[in-house]
Amino acid sequence: MKRRHFMRLSGLGVTGLVTIPSLGYISTTIYDAAVGLILNELDYLHLDKPGVEQFVQDYYKTHFIQESLQIQLRMKTYYHLSVKSADSYLVKELVYDYLAATDFFINKMDESKPVKYLGIVNRFSQPCSHPFSFLYYPPEVV
Repeated sequence: MKRRHFMRLSGLGVTGLVTIPSLGYISTTIYDAAVGLILNELDYLHLDKPGVEQFVQDYYKTHFIQESLQIQLRMKTYYHLSVKSADSYLVKELVYDYLAATDFFINKMDESKPVKYLGIVNRFSQPCSHPFSFLYYPPEVV
């Protein structure tokens, strides 16, 4: 095999190895990445996927992520690398906001019940629901 032929084949191989994953990265939308992050982080719960998708739509309408290209790229990267909330504040905040917008705390954090999306929660205009209150856990149960 001649050197030129080897270099051409190596160049094509490297191009293919770079192009295929980058096409997957580019084709992923920020909505799909956010839904995937929530589903990956809360895989032990029975999540309502249409509810998660609706939450992401509502979340992006009211959040600054829509304008920040850096955070959008970070969100896609975290999705493709399966980053958990312990490693990223962005994922932690997204999952926290999702859980606050569901009936998970209303159902006393019962992991066997399906988690339904209720609506986006504005932390600044609504009072805190205080999910660890004695109303949810009376003293005789604790």
